[in-house]
Amino acid sequence: MLYDVKISPELLIQYPEIRLGCLRFHASVSASDPAFWRMLNEEILPGVRAEIEGKEWSEIPGVRGSRAAYKAFGRNPGRYRVSSEALLRRVRRGDELYRVNSVVDVNNLISVTSGMSVGSYDLGKLSGPVVLQKAAKGAGYPGIGKDFLDMENMLVLEDEAGLFGSSMSDSTRAMVTDGTTDVLVVAYCFEDAIDLAAVLREAARAFALYAHGEGIETWIV
Repeated sequence: MLYDVKISPELLIQYPEIRLGCLRFHASVSASDPAFWRMLNEEILPGVRAEIEGKEWSEIPGVRGSRAAYKAFGRNPGRYRVSSEALLRRVRRGDELYRVNSVVDVNNLISVTSGMSVGSYDLGKLSGPVVLQKAAKGAGYPGIGKDFLDMENMLVLEDEAGLFGSSMSDSTRAMVTDGTTDVLVVAYCFEDAIDLAAVLREAARAFALYAHGEGIETWIV
C-alpha cells in the first residue's frame, strides 16, 4: 500500500526539478550478511571511486543537484554537507561505509551509486501524511549521532508529529532499528536528468536481495 507523500507546491515554484523517489516494503531488519559487504567492497565501491576520481563535487550527478537546491533555498552546501556527498567522500578516501543494519546499509549503497541522498524511515513511528517543505527559522530535531540539527531553510520531511528527515541528516525519531517492520525509503532527487525510475528499480532489487524486503512498492512524487 503506497504511503501519502507530497511535495509542497511552493518548493516547486522556486526549484521545479524536485522529485522524490519512494519505496515501501516489509522487512526483518538484521545485521547485513557478509556477502553483501564483499559485493559492496569488491565490486561496487571500486567502480564508484573510479567514476568520481578527479571530479569536483558540483560535477557528480545527484550531488550536483542537491548542492544547487541547497543554494537555492539559502543553505551553504560547503558547510552543511549533503549526505550522499559525505558518503562519497568516504569512498574517495578508501574508507569503508558505516555498518548499521540490513536496511540502512542498502540505503547507503543506493546513495553512493546514484549520487542522491537517500533516507530510510520506520513507518511505525510516523503518523499521517508526509510532506516535503522548507523548514522555518529555528526548526530542527535531534539527529542520528547528533544532539540537535539546525534545519532552517532545509527541505525537510514532516508528518503530523513534526520534522523527521532531510537530504542532510535524519532524526532519531523515525530511524530504522532492529524492531522496524514497515519501511519507507525516500530518494531526494533535484535533477531532471536523473533516471529516477531506473534508480528505484535497482533499489527494489537490492532491498529484496540484501535486506529481505517483501511486498516492495515504488513510486515517484
